[in-house]
Amino acid sequence: MKTFSAASLSSLSLGVLAMLGGCLEPMADRPSLARRDVELRDRQAEAKAPPPPIETIADPVLARDLTGMLARADKAEADFAIARSAAQQATAAARGNAMGSENWSVAQTRISALDTPRRELSQLLGDLEVLYVARLAKEAAGEVKPGGSAQIDQTRTHVLALVASQDAVINNLKAALAS
Repeated sequence: MKTFSAASLSSLSLGVLAMLGGCLEPMADRPSLARRDVELRDRQAEAKAPPPPIETIADPVLARDLTGMLARADKAEADFAIARSAAQQATAAARGNAMGSENWSVAQTRISALDTPRRELSQLLGDLEVLYVARLAKEAAGEVKPGGSAQIDQTRTHVLALVASQDAVINNLKAALAS
């Protein structure tokens, strides 16, 4: 049996008291763990909402860029819908099969195929971020008329909602395959 000295017990009790002292700090100094407004938004409803009208943009270069970006988003969403159908069918066929079985492997492959159109949307989102920041800088410097940044922001919101919707589909299929 091991015995402890009074000094080691004293340092242990001081260490415990120091740790407990951290628990007694006022909560007002810490960030809240409550859900933020952005986490409560309905991303699927935003994804189904139509993209912003391009005709209202006065800057023809910006209008062309956003039209091209929305076309890329439409193509990625259409590609995702085709891949989603195949993944849903494969996942349904794999239900109840053991991990590593033929049906499970096919379903896993089909779910992985969803990453390609989703990656296209993610890249598009990055391009929109770059365009948005550049437009804000130009508007602040007075190089272009204000207003185009709002159109870019609406397009970003639309594409972000599409990404969130696709993420939900992928997560649901993975969960269905795991059960």
